Amino acid sequence: MKIILKSLGYSFLFILIVACSQKPTTEKLEGISELKLTEIKRLPKEQLSVFDLIPLETTSENLMGLDLRIRTSSEYFFVFDEAIQDCVHQFEKDGRYLGRRAIVGEGPNTLLRLNDFYVSEDGNLEVLNSLGDQAEVFQVGVDNSIRSIFKVDYIPSSFTKLATGDYLLYGGYNLPFVSHRLIRTDSTGLVQEKYLENNYSNKMLPMTERNFFEGNSHLKIIETFNKQGYQFGGSELKPEVTMDFGRYSIPAKFWEMDLLEGGFELIEENGFANLDGYFESEDLTLLSVHIQKPEGIFKNLLFVDKNSGEKRILETSLSGDYLFHYPFGVEENHILFLSYQSVLKKEFGENLSQDLLAKIPDQEYDYPVLMKVKISSFK
Repeated sequence: MKIILKSLGYSFLFILIVACSQKPTTEKLEGISELKLTEIKRLPKEQLSVFDLIPLETTSENLMGLDLRIRTSSEYFFVFDEAIQDCVHQFEKDGRYLGRRAIVGEGPNTLLRLNDFYVSEDGNLEVLNSLGDQAEVFQVGVDNSIRSIFKVDYIPSSFTKLATGDYLLYGGYNLPFVSHRLIRTDSTGLVQEKYLENNYSNKMLPMTERNFFEGNSHLKIIETFNKQGYQFGGSELKPEVTMDFGRYSIPAKFWEMDLLEGGFELIEENGFANLDGYFESEDLTLLSVHIQKPEGIFKNLLFVDKNSGEKRILETSLSGDYLFHYPFGVEENHILFLSYQSVLKKEFGENLSQDLLAKIPDQEYDYPVLMKVKISSFK
């Protein structure tokens, strides 16, 4: 089960996902030890330094929150607001707004629904429309023209495209419609292989989550209620890491209860943790752990220096210190975070360099800012 509090200091939204009676299956780990959150040293936020800011141009036409799915190409940023799901916003790498892509609507060159998107290097988008008991993948051209690629009798909430031209689709725990939580299809939608057998049997509520993350050499995959993170290469899915959430692990009793008849109260009382991000470059790995406690929403950002093997955790909170609460990628030895102009001004005041302050002037609307951040030391 995943409960997320979305906030920009203005509004709060709880999204409830999953009611189940059986613990999800995981794969046997071979040679991979658990990462125990309580045993990893903490990283003071003072050891993080902001070295670049990219403000995203904002008007009344593209107001967004903080629950953003951000993907990049060599030339552009593409931003999908998971709370609204009405389009993909396209920006230049310097933050200039180029307009809406993959628009949800009823007119020509629009989509009935938008669940997820994939960015091709040629600037075309591929998007997922999951509706009823079937899903369809479309190509959206640079002129917003729409062409169907394939349909599949599966109900996914997210997808990605592989270098081979095949596709991975993630369907979650929605029995009886989803017998396996992950499938691979060819470019025509013909199912080639199934992974992660679904053994859930109770009720399910709709889910919105990001499952696929581009790694340095392999695709990374995570899912709600699974403490393991996977890598996918060729046609093989392998467990790569497993988390020990300690006191915030889902209690065994939860799997015996119906969500609306005691299950929700149980995890609300105890709190729980969940993987919600898995980012990797050649030098750095970042695992984002969402923690919901009775007193609020927190994150443990687990950084691994791949050269030294050193590990550190940065703790953040939505109720207080959330400057570094929303990572969305790593590049080489630095981390990419999403924040907002108002948050940066409140946190740093005049302590930013004049060059960085000049990039985030006060405007009519508060606006998202992408931060490039370095860790000065793992010691």
